[in-house]
Amino acid sequence: MINLKNKDMSQLFNKDGLPVKNNLKAIQEELVRGTGFVIAEKVSAFIQNASLHEKHIVISMDNGTAAPTEKKFVVGRIKEALELFQRGLSGPKS
Repeated sequence: MINLKNKDMSQLFNKDGLPVKNNLKAIQEELVRGTGFVIAEKVSAFIQNASLHEKHIVISMDNGTAAPTEKKFVVGRIKEALELFQRGLSGPKS
C-alpha cells in the first residue's frame, strides 16, 4: 500500500510512490513503459488490460462531491487520455 499522506499532492507519483514529472512525455512514459500508474490528488491514470491483446488507459477523476468518474480510452487514443488527465490536474475553472 502506498502512503501518500506525507507527500506533496501537487506532484505526480507512480504506483511505487516515486515522483513523476508533470509533463506529457513523462506521464506517457510512466503509463506505457513504467509502472502503468500515475497518481495525483484528484486524478489518476492507469493501464488496464481489456483482453489479451487490448489495453485501455483509464482516467479517474474525483471532484470530492460525488463518486469518482472514470473514462476509458484505447491505448491508440493516448493523446486524448493525457489531455483529460491534464484537465483533471488543473481542476475546475472558477
